[in-house]
Amino acid sequence: MHVIVDPHIGFVSFQEALRAGTIQLAPCASHPELYVLHDTPKPGVQRLTYALVSGSLAKSYAVYVLAQPLNGKPCFGVGYATDVDYRGQGLATEVVQASMVELQKGMTPKLRSPGFYLEAIIGTDNFASQKVAERTLSKKPKQTTDKESGQPALQYVKLLGC
Repeated sequence: MHVIVDPHIGFVSFQEALRAGTIQLAPCASHPELYVLHDTPKPGVQRLTYALVSGSLAKSYAVYVLAQPLNGKPCFGVGYATDVDYRGQGLATEVVQASMVELQKGMTPKLRSPGFYLEAIIGTDNFASQKVAERTLSKKPKQTTDKESGQPALQYVKLLGC
């Protein structure tokens, strides 16, 4: 059976690369611990990864990848994860909120018309991620099916920049 993609798997790889010094992050202006990495994980896929970093440790991160447009506007899929030692401290909410500010600041001048969407597809059994999405994206998710896994999920959507 297929499962919904778990952003924590990518977070572990990100953390290892950060500790090894194989990735270089750029500081963000809006938050003292927020850093960003822009990369292309595979041809044609642009990814922005924002992380709350202390020294060489990422405590939490949010990853944005361009998805299918919604209502004629660009849409970024977002996933997030927090280091096991830092869970329960509100860091996932903090990194999503701070990264949304940075993403909006960076994207708004590049858009042909105002506004873009953020979308999180979260498994119906992932209650911690649902809480973060309710705090940051939408209090009223829609029932959906994850396209990759075929599993039941919730779709949280937020329009920014309008």
